[in-house]
Amino acid sequence: MNLLHLTTLTALLAAANAGAQTPPAETPAPAVRAAATAGAATPYSDSYVPRSMRQPQRDIAPGPVLLRFTTLQKLKKRFEDADADRSGTLTREEARQAGLTIVDKNFDGIDTAQRGQVSFDDLNAYLIQRREEAGAR
Repeated sequence: MNLLHLTTLTALLAAANAGAQTPPAETPAPAVRAAATAGAATPYSDSYVPRSMRQPQRDIAPGPVLLRFTTLQKLKKRFEDADADRSGTLTREEARQAGLTIVDKNFDGIDTAQRGQVSFDDLNAYLIQRREEAGAR
């Protein structure tokens, strides 16, 4: 008996024991199918998932994409706060005064157009390039 059938059977038995209406055996709940095929833990909120396969929400770590997004939002806020003249760009001196050392130390690499100022898009492109280079190693 494969994992999908075992998981479906367990879910049906749990639903029957709880007095709930059981779904047809040939169409298990989407969460059960996804958990069985991916082997990933699922949150407690889904009643079709057997208790042995459930995982509390606090144990589910946010993915790297969410962490990158949050970090990027914080960096954008710091960038905007550092922009003293509200031009949308930072000079090396503005970055230095605001304590944005990543911009200050890598200013020449970020300012590829050699304008003497960098936008947040320039900084983001630089960070993406560095991440890709690190992944290629």
